[in-house]
Amino acid sequence: MQTSRGCPHRCEFCASSILLTRHYKLKPVEKVIAEIRELKNLWRRPFVEFADDNSFVHPQHYKRLLRELAREDVNWFTESDIRVAHDEELLQLMRDSGCQQVLIGLESPSHASLRGIELHADWKRRQLDGYRSAIARIQAHGITVNGCFIIGLDGDTPEVFDDVLRFVRESGLYEVQVTFQTAFPGTPLYDRLQKEGRILRDEAWELCTLFDINFQPKNMTVAQLQAGFLSLVEQLYSKEETAARRRRYRQMLKESPHLPRRIGKKICTR
Repeated sequence: MQTSRGCPHRCEFCASSILLTRHYKLKPVEKVIAEIRELKNLWRRPFVEFADDNSFVHPQHYKRLLRELAREDVNWFTESDIRVAHDEELLQLMRDSGCQQVLIGLESPSHASLRGIELHADWKRRQLDGYRSAIARIQAHGITVNGCFIIGLDGDTPEVFDDVLRFVRESGLYEVQVTFQTAFPGTPLYDRLQKEGRILRDEAWELCTLFDINFQPKNMTVAQLQAGFLSLVEQLYSKEETAARRRRYRQMLKESPHLPRRIGKKICTR
């Protein structure tokens, strides 16, 4: 389901906010709840993905939605940006309405790599120093964070692979997603790289998978980017690293002041 469409950040690489809609659009609360109830006619207690580009851009609208959603007894997942961590009331409503995880585009643990990825501002770069505390605040409410990183940004060097692994370990992220920077035809990123002669094959949509490389990186070779990426994902998704992330999260929940003891114990042992 969708509760909104679009994103105000307008990142250079993003296809959805630039190609699908230029304005952030909200679906009325009543319509969202009606769709939830239709889902419940098919599945008694569905797990819902709100496939928004960026939920919670308008907090008051979403607080109203979450109060209604709390009555529906469903679990859900969505995508947002890091600012969700700074609204305590919103985090409580997310927790109480069944939010299990929020996917956040962190993009990079490096100031150099975050510079210039947005068309109009370096908003994410300005948030970087607060990433760790924001992740901790969200997860302390029993909401796991899936931190997403883009590998191959212009500021990336061969050190980026170790930087991402270190950040994931130190931040306490419950889950992580890494993809290649991908230049989708029609995006500002594609236009810029084409002018710079860095697109490997014009309009090769078969390479626009997020897991294939369709451009020449700035500070490493294609082979270095490919090999470093494969090594990184082998480590990030190994049984040992995955178990360590889960273990850190469960320990954190035991000490969280944001969860009633009964709820915290249930989440820790599930």
